Amino acid sequence: MAFLSLRALTFFSLLVLFAACIVDATPAVKRDSRTSAPSGAVVVRGSGTKSGEYSTVQAAVDSLPDDGTEQVIFIYAGTYSEQVYIDRDGQTTIMGQTSDTSSYTGNTVTITHSSSLGTAGTDDLTGTLRVHKDDFALYNVNVKNTFGQASTNGQALALSAYGTNQGYYGVGFYSYQDTVLAETGNQFYGSCYIEGAVDYIFGQYARAYFHKNMIASIGAGAITANGRSSSSGVSLFVINKATITTSSSATTSLQGKVYLGRPWEDYARVVYTSCSLGNLINSAGWEQWSSSSPNTDHVTFAEYESIGSGASGTRASFATTLTSTSGYTISDVLGSDYADWVDSDYL
Repeated sequence: MAFLSLRALTFFSLLVLFAACIVDATPAVKRDSRTSAPSGAVVVRGSGTKSGEYSTVQAAVDSLPDDGTEQVIFIYAGTYSEQVYIDRDGQTTIMGQTSDTSSYTGNTVTITHSSSLGTAGTDDLTGTLRVHKDDFALYNVNVKNTFGQASTNGQALALSAYGTNQGYYGVGFYSYQDTVLAETGNQFYGSCYIEGAVDYIFGQYARAYFHKNMIASIGAGAITANGRSSSSGVSLFVINKATITTSSSATTSLQGKVYLGRPWEDYARVVYTSCSLGNLINSAGWEQWSSSSPNTDHVTFAEYESIGSGASGTRASFATTLTSTSGYTISDVLGSDYADWVDSDYL
């Protein structure tokens, strides 16, 4: 009888433990579709445009009043070959048609353009999407600069973001060099896909929080290039719970050929927290800017609880391993009022 009781007790304990695990488990993200325009939205439809709609994204943007009012643009499925510039006053939200709002995987809208520094003259002017405004949100749109690789002047931005309280949700960003420019203000990137090879998340003055993104290298190089140039500079990039992997479009093995970042300026600050690092990450983790200008004396290049094959090995002498995320939480980066403008569905 004692043996049977012990078996029964063990079985009951397992049931209790299983139930506790279910209770404690994080619920799955609800996956909703967005297949039609919300009431009052300005509509973009590239094929079969109806009365009152626009066939290009820029035409829809240009139609918005510059009066501080909140405006929404809805884009139907399609590929839009254009460069888009947004600088109006007032909250502006752009939504793409999608089968799954929770991430980039169901995106059906692509804005594409090809431009590089060699012809445009400045990094900003190469951007497929140039957002020069505060209070902006983009949902479920792929943004591509298709210029590709060049030996010189190959900077080719998908996004040029100048402004505070900018949020990007389920967006796909694609280029080779300098994919995402987070230049000024507070910015949030949630459940996005960011692809590139060289310095493909960069900027000088922004405080940017990247949460649960897929970051994919298509070639050898550094993922980030932060340009904070003094101890009083505010710029900070925190990459939280990201998956760092090799792009399916890579044409050669990248094992050990990719770095978490390099310092564009002497006081660069980039922190990875709770990220999964694939074998593409070099064991040193971080690299200097160049042999002639290392820019490593005052950097903050740090990791907290990295996992995966790319998390092992001896890190560079100027790298830091953190014991907590103090100073690098979302409220530390974006301020205590971040909940006023960051979409909580993507946290």
